[in-house]
Amino acid sequence: MDNNQDNVHEVLYRLLNVILKLPLRTSRFQTEIPFFQILTEKSPTVAKKGPLKPSLCIIVQGKTHMQIGEDTIEYKPGNFLATSVSFPVTGQVVEASSDAPYMALRIELTPGEVAAVATEADLKLQPKSEPHQGIFVGKTTLEVVEGFEKLLKLLQNPKAAKYLAPAVKREIIYWLLACEEGAAFYFSMLWHQEASQISKVVDWVTQNFNCTINIKELAKLGSMSVSSLHYKFKEVTGKSPLQYQKQLRLQEARRLLLDGANVTETALQMGYQSSTQFSREYKRLFGLSPVHYLRSRNDALSN
Repeated sequence: MDNNQDNVHEVLYRLLNVILKLPLRTSRFQTEIPFFQILTEKSPTVAKKGPLKPSLCIIVQGKTHMQIGEDTIEYKPGNFLATSVSFPVTGQVVEASSDAPYMALRIELTPGEVAAVATEADLKLQPKSEPHQGIFVGKTTLEVVEGFEKLLKLLQNPKAAKYLAPAVKREIIYWLLACEEGAAFYFSMLWHQEASQISKVVDWVTQNFNCTINIKELAKLGSMSVSSLHYKFKEVTGKSPLQYQKQLRLQEARRLLLDGANVTETALQMGYQSSTQFSREYKRLFGLSPVHYLRSRNDALSN
């Protein structure tokens, strides 16, 4: 074990002694610092499913398994678990006892906080691979565990904690980004955040396909530039916003026609200025004009 890991375990030992003296009332104890939780178990647990929010967690004592899809991740003292996106996982504490309870410390993170630290500290982070699934296990650095130690000490002074805890959190984020997995974590969080933003835009277009689309307003809704909107929207749906809207409108038009609406009424209801334009685009998508489509369907039903 190198000197840095020796020092990490020394700090973890100090953390353990502090936590043991705290009056923890639940296995998932929310401290007076809003983003800071202490997790404890006195015996191994059964596997539990639940959402895992963007966060950074370090193991102080014990061991846990985290199952994501078909992969099982193990982490223990000296490891950190960082998640860049909310997703469902199955977790299980596999090493804990009344004499040596499982203990972990966790802080919740947001993309805005992580991006602010990277930008303001001028960290030169470079992506090394494709976006990660969003969960990272690595060796905890001395600076990160010392940051958690500062948060524990602040619990003894709530007035100071209210003012100083956010600064300590930023310090921990800085050292997380500076570690070996930091760049991958950062770009994974940004990628998933962008995916979340574009999903918001896609949902809006889907629910409001009958409305006139304003590309600048859509970009504003997704907190991105117009060019990013077009790129990300096509990456998710395979179409531009207008093409996607057109497809939704034509699919709804077909439903209305099958329910007995006439072509002219349907064209106007779907926002088309003329039946000719509507028929042309309907044929382009479904292979038949609305009139021929209905005729062929009626013939099939009569036979």
